[in-house]
Amino acid sequence: MGLTQLLNLFLIVYFNIVLVFAIDSDTKCNATDTASVEYEFSTDIINSEHIITFKGYYTKGTRENYVKSALKNAGISNYTILPRNNPAKEYPSDFDVIAFGEDMKDGIEALRDHPAVRRVTAQRQVQRTIKFVKENDGFSSRKLLRTVPRQITSVLKADLLWSLGVTGEGIKVAVFDTGLARHHPHFGRVKERTDWTGENTLDDALGHGTFVAGVIASKADCLGFAPDAELHIFRVFTDNQVSYTSWFLDAFNYAILKKIDVLNLSIGGPDFMDHPFVDKVWELSANKVIMVSAIGNDGPLYGTLNNPADQMDVIGVGGIGFDDRIAKFSSRGMTTWELPDLLNVYDICYALVGLWN
Repeated sequence: MGLTQLLNLFLIVYFNIVLVFAIDSDTKCNATDTASVEYEFSTDIINSEHIITFKGYYTKGTRENYVKSALKNAGISNYTILPRNNPAKEYPSDFDVIAFGEDMKDGIEALRDHPAVRRVTAQRQVQRTIKFVKENDGFSSRKLLRTVPRQITSVLKADLLWSLGVTGEGIKVAVFDTGLARHHPHFGRVKERTDWTGENTLDDALGHGTFVAGVIASKADCLGFAPDAELHIFRVFTDNQVSYTSWFLDAFNYAILKKIDVLNLSIGGPDFMDHPFVDKVWELSANKVIMVSAIGNDGPLYGTLNNPADQMDVIGVGGIGFDDRIAKFSSRGMTTWELPDLLNVYDICYALVGLWN
């Protein structure tokens, strides 16, 4: 990797960290708003569905034959391999989703005994709730007195990097969120939009995915931090803010196929026992995909990091207040990487070099 591409990669990762902070405070170009946005995530096990993780990547026909063979030997016929109609269906995969009509326990054991199966785990549903919180008048008045109405990109000196030609060009950034409208006037380099929810739309009905993409690579009015980055939009949440483990697994596999450089993930939760999800995050890192994820709003106690931000190969980011101090609500470690003031550039560069070597 050349120096220019490394600098562009650094720009994306560093300001993706800013993005997660910005999401916590709903930062805009003119940062005079006195409200904030808080997120809550919950996960529920879908008892009727299970994810079969295989030990390798196989075609659809091969995977089905493995499942049929295992269940036939156990005398089980009442089951359905659920279809997954998304852009990844044309490629080999390392998992399937199965629903049992009966004999679920025996079916799971039979699948686990098959030599091509790594594990069988329950499907999980992820629910994201966005809350708009008004700050109290005391804090608001002091905040407005200190606020300088200028773009956050200028505050964080992104314009200095732009003047050196470091604008994110040549870097592929995946935004896992609620989608983005076609031909949006503020974006010039949207390479691909994909839907993983089955709602048959690529547009953003909520605005959150548009905001996230805008902070990264908007080109009009309010410039994003890396306006020349190549955006890959992954719509992984429905209009009701619901997603599933299997949707993320397919989308992650597709991101690896597309050789994504940086992946911004706007989720986080306590469910570190979702083994297929955790394993897939490790696989992304092994394929040189840098993931940035929020650590959560469960502070101020330590040990409250959300997954996947609590994984050592993920850049987990917390929140700060208008006074540049760690927000009380922001989750805390323990963790190997702590970047409370956004200034530990050496550690970020060291991590990037380690990932790309």
